[in-house]
Amino acid sequence: MKFMIPMFVMTMIHGMSMTVFASGKDDANSVLDRVLGRYVSEDGMVNYKGLQTDKDFPGYIKHLSSTNPDTLPSEKHLMAFWINAYNAFVLKGVVEEYPIKSVLDVGWLPHSFFKRKEFVIQQGKITLQKIENEKLRVSFREPRIHFAINCASMSCPKLLPEAYRAETLEQQLETQAISFINNKSRNYLDKENKVLYLSSIFKWYKDDFVRSDEKIEGYIAGYLNPEDAEFIRNNTITVKYLDYDWGLNEQR
Repeated sequence: MKFMIPMFVMTMIHGMSMTVFASGKDDANSVLDRVLGRYVSEDGMVNYKGLQTDKDFPGYIKHLSSTNPDTLPSEKHLMAFWINAYNAFVLKGVVEEYPIKSVLDVGWLPHSFFKRKEFVIQQGKITLQKIENEKLRVSFREPRIHFAINCASMSCPKLLPEAYRAETLEQQLETQAISFINNKSRNYLDKENKVLYLSSIFKWYKDDFVRSDEKIEGYIAGYLNPEDAEFIRNNTITVKYLDYDWGLNEQR
């Protein structure tokens, strides 16, 4: 009998420390894959109305609130965790406020959706702004993070319809960078007038992409086709920034 009590306690503790999903074969990333696969199209548009009643999504949110990121085995695991957390909390935030036409409609202060709306994590509560700036930008100094996190708006880099994983993180970040920079609705080169039109992301976070003595067009050229990259390098280019479309990235 004296051996049964410790075993029972250990079982209870172990059970409370894990998120229980529908199948014993499930893990958190598989659940997120399933959710995103159902409601996110290949072009990154989201079916928020359908997501409202999804049975798996609350389980993934519970996983985020019960996981201690400090116990993750590597920096890649940690970065993937926070990217997934940011994207999932954005979805949760929109679903809670739905129907809306833009995340800018939430709250009465500018960008309240990102600065004031709080989400539960293992250490307490956190905003999207803190995840982006403190958990991702400051912690990793990885500019391609900007192509991975999605702010539920039309001008954002598209939401990937799968979870980010430590094992494939490098490939996923590079694919997202290439996709976003070569998306003509976000960035494009006007050779005739020698103007490079860029997303405002490159203006707001310029210091994340280049050092003070470097030009943003140099970073962009690294992701373009050889002909366009050579044109930028061999000509004096004017950079102009496009207006940001904050309309909701909702499937129609």
